[in-house]
Amino acid sequence: MLESLHAIDEALGLSNWTSRQIAIITAITLGLLYRHEKWGIRWYSLLHAILSGYLSLICVWTSYHHAPSSATLCDGPLTSLHRITPAITLGYGLFDILEAMLKSLPRDFLLHGVATFGVMAYFCEYHIPEIVLPFLLMEISTVHLVFMKATNFSEQMVGVNMAMFVLTFFFFRLMVCPYLWWQIVKTTLLDGDVEEGSLPCLPWHFKYFWLLFGLIFNGLNSYWGVKIILKVLRKVTGKEKMKEGNSLKES
Repeated sequence: MLESLHAIDEALGLSNWTSRQIAIITAITLGLLYRHEKWGIRWYSLLHAILSGYLSLICVWTSYHHAPSSATLCDGPLTSLHRITPAITLGYGLFDILEAMLKSLPRDFLLHGVATFGVMAYFCEYHIPEIVLPFLLMEISTVHLVFMKATNFSEQMVGVNMAMFVLTFFFFRLMVCPYLWWQIVKTTLLDGDVEEGSLPCLPWHFKYFWLLFGLIFNGLNSYWGVKIILKVLRKVTGKEKMKEGNSLKES
């Protein structure tokens, strides 16, 4: 896998692309896809979810098998893909902000874009994108969330997709990512490595930013987890049809 990623890097010249360039290209691409909504699917959202979620999965898998056992937070990205994948989400955040402002969308849409852009900009601008990269695994569940509104799915397909959404949501957002977040909290806050200078790549405020980032996103995911459980219970008890109200806005 590592050799394949290096081959892709050389073929596409990924090492020459900056995070800002990737973000701008992503925002433009999503803008071009914005009006293309067919079968109830928002294709720009689906494209971002697939790229961020599954590229992150490839990178995490590669790091697990090829990173040295003594790896630290300051080892840098293993491949160019580890570096540019968070930049794709940075571009998605920029697109979110522009969409909310130009379309006069509700404030929560704008806040979502600002939060996404702000978090990704922090890691990209401080040249530590590989630290936040594993947390893009959460986007794998978003792939199935996008398909929840598909109008060309049968009842059985809707049920299978919903099951996949629930499984990926709880596995990645409520198990894997909180665990990874806590490991870095222990390293930077509880073990005191930042103060001792063993992690010189991290700014002094990283540990506070990381703690706040995790508390907010883990709290939001827990909140949505409860909403999902209530939604599933309505489906299995027959109070709500399988293809009815698949938007999580109802509790």
